[in-house]
Amino acid sequence: MAAVLAGPAAAQELEAVRLARIVARLVDAETGAPIVQALATLVDLDRRALSDETGTVTFLDIPPGTHRMTVRHIGYGEQSVEVEVQSLTSVIMAVELTPVAVAVAPIEVEIEHRPRFLEDEGFYTRRAVGLGTFFDPQFVGRWGVGAWAAADQFVDLLLDMTPPMGRSIVCTAGPPVVYIDGFRSGYYYPPAFSRRGNHYDPLEALSTYTIGAVEIYPQGHGAPLFAFDPDSVCGVIAIWTNRWRGRTRELGGGDIGLCEPRVPGAAVVEGTIRDEYTGVLLPGAHVFATTYPTGNTRAAETQEIVSDPTARYRICDVSPGHTLTLRAETADRVTSERAVPIDAPLVLHDVAIRVAGPGDLVGRVIDRATGRPVAAASVTVRGAQATARTDELGYFALDDVLPGDHVVDITHLGFEPVAEPVSVVADRTVDLSVELSADPIALEPLVVTAIRDRRLETHGYYERRTWGERTGSGQFLDATAIERRAPARATSLLADMPGVHVTCAGSPGCVVGSSRVTGCTQMNVYLNGTLAVGEGRTSSLAIDELVLPAEIAAVEVYAGASSVPAEYSGSSGRCGAVVIWTR
Repeated sequence: MAAVLAGPAAAQELEAVRLARIVARLVDAETGAPIVQALATLVDLDRRALSDETGTVTFLDIPPGTHRMTVRHIGYGEQSVEVEVQSLTSVIMAVELTPVAVAVAPIEVEIEHRPRFLEDEGFYTRRAVGLGTFFDPQFVGRWGVGAWAAADQFVDLLLDMTPPMGRSIVCTAGPPVVYIDGFRSGYYYPPAFSRRGNHYDPLEALSTYTIGAVEIYPQGHGAPLFAFDPDSVCGVIAIWTNRWRGRTRELGGGDIGLCEPRVPGAAVVEGTIRDEYTGVLLPGAHVFATTYPTGNTRAAETQEIVSDPTARYRICDVSPGHTLTLRAETADRVTSERAVPIDAPLVLHDVAIRVAGPGDLVGRVIDRATGRPVAAASVTVRGAQATARTDELGYFALDDVLPGDHVVDITHLGFEPVAEPVSVVADRTVDLSVELSADPIALEPLVVTAIRDRRLETHGYYERRTWGERTGSGQFLDATAIERRAPARATSLLADMPGVHVTCAGSPGCVVGSSRVTGCTQMNVYLNGTLAVGEGRTSSLAIDELVLPAEIAAVEVYAGASSVPAEYSGSSGRCGAVVIWTR
């Protein structure tokens, strides 16, 4: 007589007997080749397995019923099948996967271009040793303060942005020595240094446009051999011009020699070529000199002279009784012809070309006590026609301001007037933040001046920031705000921003989501304008793996689809977007 099982133990044994197994072989639908390391998942049972070298996955102890199995593999995407399982059976099946294109966000890789000229001069070798502070061509290109601004403005910027060196390069024994392309050229006189007498500063005449790379050695420590000089105890600034571009106007022609008159009584005309706005010397400018006997234009003769590295030109043997006209050309800009009277054996005639364009002045005026914007404040560039009034949010803009040093007057009834000196840089935008103090409280006004990052301005960051602050449709952090927060990670910077929540549980690291949109655990993250992390792509690289806080120049955060600018919305922008710009 057969034994009859009874009780809970018997019920468990009967339940175990009814379990089955699933054996699935994953193959390519086109070639029949096995697919290795594919991830198979029984969704309702939350069971997972990887296919072996034969493409086989096995699931044991599967209860009867209909189960959905999904299969994922890079190159095949995700596909699913329904599996019918009966008691005491083994389901053996083949699953054919069709290759599909995988949407992978582009990866932006910046490859350093090393000009041969700098390689030959040992710039990169010295940078690797690291005894000074080095600014390569990529850095100079990003942070240049205006194409035709004087180079001393750029060097001032470098000294202010390179802690802990800062102004330590200025010492009581004298100014730093300047070397241009390896040759001693003079001294640099920063604003903090008091000049004694008329000293030549080569950086006042050198244009930022001609700078390719810079090395700075405070107090001369670690200076290269070519700059070994007893006078370098107060530091060395080595500037390398961008001569590798091969443009004549950047280098200038050969040295201008003295003239030996061939015609009795002939005159010599000489002078320098400068930018009309900034006064920067323009070596390599082309001067077209036309001479012809008075009243006889058919006998005109034209010669072309290239100004030398100091921007000097010279025309020899201008015969008496002839008329001379000059026309200069550089950087695709040209002057009109102008007559030069020949009234002495040596005629000095400087030529000005309007190369640099005007700058722009923008900013905001707020009440120092309340932090509220000051509307209808008058903003005037003293001695110029440029005048503006702040709008209801305190913003103002002055276009086409001539480059150079100006005084800006900010006035409003009920507030202490402010007269602030401002240096306007050619072809750049200067940003002012002004806090006014109410009458009659005697408080010093607070003015913050900043030159806008040219790369951020080109990509529309400042325009979006102004509009976002006015409409409340975005949050913005610039380099100064980021440095003040001193975040340990990029996501730490975002965690405190309204409408943003950061989750750091498990792989792939911290994920940034929107707390204003239900179910949004991943916002789109753009790095330098390119989508780097997309919504729902939890296997993508985390933000902290993409960028370090020290590399960030600015951040834009849009915590909902309605606030995202058109260029960052797309089809998957419902959770908002984070836009990160690197230095």
